[in-house]
Amino acid sequence: MKIISLGDMNAIYVISPEGLVSFSMVPGNADGARWEKGRPDPMVQISCLGDSSCIGFAAGMTRHNSGMTMSFTYVSQDVTETDQRKEITTTLKSPDGMRLEHVVIYKKGSRALRIFTKVYNDSDTDITIEALSSMSLSGITPFAGDEATGRLVLHRFRSRWSAEGRHAQDSIEDLMLEPSWARFGVRCEKFGTTGSMPIRGYFPFAAVEDKEAGVIWAMTLAASSSWQIEAVRMDENLSITCGIADYEFGHWRKVIEAGSSFATPECYVTVAAEDFEMVCDRLLDVQKDKLLDNQRVKDLPLFFNEYCTTWGEPSEENIDKILAVIKGRGYDYFVIDAGWYADSVKGWQDNMGDWRVASDLFPNGLKSVVKKINDAGMKAGIWFELEVVGKDADAVTDTPHLLTRDGKVIISGTRRFWDMRQKWVEDYLTKKVIDFLNDNGFKYIKIDYNDTIGIGCDGAESYGEGLRQCVEATRKFYEKIRREVPGIAIEVCSSGGHRLEPGFMELADFLSFSDAHEEKEIPVIAADLQSLILPQKSQIWSVLRASDPLKRIAYSISAGMYGALCISGDVFDLSKEQWEVTDEGTAFYKKVSPIIANGVTRMYGPFQTSNRALKDYQASVRYGDNGKALAIVHTFEHEGPQEIEIPLEEGYVVEDVFEAEGHDIRISDSCLKIGFDQAFDAVAVLLSR
Repeated sequence: MKIISLGDMNAIYVISPEGLVSFSMVPGNADGARWEKGRPDPMVQISCLGDSSCIGFAAGMTRHNSGMTMSFTYVSQDVTETDQRKEITTTLKSPDGMRLEHVVIYKKGSRALRIFTKVYNDSDTDITIEALSSMSLSGITPFAGDEATGRLVLHRFRSRWSAEGRHAQDSIEDLMLEPSWARFGVRCEKFGTTGSMPIRGYFPFAAVEDKEAGVIWAMTLAASSSWQIEAVRMDENLSITCGIADYEFGHWRKVIEAGSSFATPECYVTVAAEDFEMVCDRLLDVQKDKLLDNQRVKDLPLFFNEYCTTWGEPSEENIDKILAVIKGRGYDYFVIDAGWYADSVKGWQDNMGDWRVASDLFPNGLKSVVKKINDAGMKAGIWFELEVVGKDADAVTDTPHLLTRDGKVIISGTRRFWDMRQKWVEDYLTKKVIDFLNDNGFKYIKIDYNDTIGIGCDGAESYGEGLRQCVEATRKFYEKIRREVPGIAIEVCSSGGHRLEPGFMELADFLSFSDAHEEKEIPVIAADLQSLILPQKSQIWSVLRASDPLKRIAYSISAGMYGALCISGDVFDLSKEQWEVTDEGTAFYKKVSPIIANGVTRMYGPFQTSNRALKDYQASVRYGDNGKALAIVHTFEHEGPQEIEIPLEEGYVVEDVFEAEGHDIRISDSCLKIGFDQAFDAVAVLLSR
């Protein structure tokens, strides 16, 4: 056994007498870990065409511990270290000339690791692989000498359209992951997503909690297309394996030609004797490490997006009216959303792909509109859904450049898809998107994506590999936008949050958190997502209506303080009193944005069993690294007056408050106490020491 210290974590490598290598992690200060129980469970899971499945009814369910996996044995381990990082490369080989490198990267000061696998074909014949893990963590839990009955819990985050990031937790027993009496029969809980919207059903996240030991192992996969995670049990130990969706789950099959190699997506992993919120925060360290220099901000911008004002009917006239209202109110970006390219007959919803400015909406073009936005003190942004072609676009007939499956153009709803691998498509989109941004002076692009390719496409060894290649080409085009448009900020959107995975998130400056534009569940979704994405990137709708009571306006704006605040709605029709509350809220947001950008959040209140029928309350305290804190409290359906108490760290006092119509707010006995008389009200409190 080898133990390698990585900050406050230890990486554990257990080498069996046969040379099989298992990988695990424990907190650096943990005592009592036991590694002698159970059978070897290799650190890389790989399977090829013609491979044998594991004994115990695994075929069609999992490739875990396949014949190929069990053929790889230990060769060497290299540890390289600099002032900034430590990297561990463990090499394995099989008798048929295949070589694996399991790579662990630790950036000093980080509380999470980056792990990936690289496979080399050193033989003289091609080989087709059908499964390959980014990471396989075994030996859970080493703090029990048996199968740890009643103490292991699997944490996941579910997702649906307009309901992203719902935390779910299941006992290992409820998932039927207990080993059998004979230690025979593979137990496997497999979940993931197929297609080009990777957050459709689940986030690529898993955590296992040993409730008795107080230790949690957590991981998230940077998977921009089809992915899978497996919780597998064959004996006393539980293992968690993640990677590209395999052949059975995602129709992924890839030829590794003789002399060539292939690297998996990265998986981010951590372990700690801390609670679930703090373990999730540890995983965000990798996203922080990957921030660009200009993204390491102390203050967050204030956005205005006209979509929930015009509902797809932007025009120079409408924008002039909006600018007359919001100019001088502190907005940093003005985003022109969908519809600027609308056909005068067919409309805007299904003619994406041609990208011609609607001359009836913008008779003077968009460059003059951008100048007006700039003259009003804001940077101008524009919406694109660049990967698709709508059914009403002229480009819909350009079938040689569209994705196909079995020779037929892929149609999802009303959309077709460009083959992003083609040079012609890259050149076309460079002209239509990149040149357009530069020619008109835009400094912000909202890139949306509103349907999925599905299981995959033609043009590669398998549907799944075709899909992976297309999405990787999309990612490269995002990178090209950043390179070739000076000062551009990129928002990643996919019908709200369908691309909120690390691979796409790291390409973005901002992220559309959800399409729940003006719903009461916004604070719940936004708060849940703080466990998965950096709040500084999470752009949250705050849609204001002329019919909103003042407390509802405070409710909406306070919800936006779980990330980067984006205002929209009936700005022409808000009353003087409504604008006063709005302006107070946006000024308060700017004051507290350093806490939102750099801090750690603690959540309080009952778990909401329904996002659509919220009960009682939700509260949070975000402790900033500037010595201040932001408390946000939302009340939901309840009867009678309500006093909510929120525990605080010692020494805080109230510095400022954002509210509508007054509340009893005080601190006593190290608790922030706020009185509410009505449902669906909110208060945000700035605390200082």
